[in-house]
Amino acid sequence: MHIRLYRPEDREVLKDITTRTFGPFSIDGNIEKQFGLLNGTDWAWRKRRHIDADCDAQPDGILVAEEEGRVLGYITTRFDSATRLGWIPNMAVEPDCQGRGIGRQLIEAALALFRRRGMTHAKIETLAQNPVGQNLYPDCGFQEVARQVHYVMKL
Repeated sequence: MHIRLYRPEDREVLKDITTRTFGPFSIDGNIEKQFGLLNGTDWAWRKRRHIDADCDAQPDGILVAEEEGRVLGYITTRFDSATRLGWIPNMAVEPDCQGRGIGRQLIEAALALFRRRGMTHAKIETLAQNPVGQNLYPDCGFQEVARQVHYVMKL
C-alpha cells in the first residue's frame, strides 16, 4: 500500500468509498433517519457533494491510499495560510480494508503535508457516535477542544 496525491479520475471512487463508509457516522444520515429525504435527496447524495467541494477547493491537498491499482481510502485537507491551521474535512477507508492502519497512515501523511505547507496546527472532527474517530484521533495526537450539537427542524 502506498499513499499518493489525488488525481481527477479518483473523484467518483472517493465518493463511492464515502457512501459505503459514512452512513452510520454522518450528520446527513442522522437528519434522514429523523426527517426522511430532503427534497428527494438522500444522505449519500448530499455527502457525495461534500467530496465534490473538497476536490474543487483543495485538490492538491487530497491524499489517496492505493494498493495494486485499487483505491483503499483517502483523506482531504484544507490549508489556511493566514492562521496556519490545517483542516481535515473528510477521510474514509473501504469497509473491507478497515483495521489495517490505513486511516492512521493517511492522517500521518496529511500531518506531514500540513507541516510542509507551513501549518502549525491541525484540526479534525468526528461525531460522538463514531467510535473509530473517538479513539484514532486522540491516538494520533489530537486533543479535544470542543463538542458541538447539531439541531435540525422542519420548516
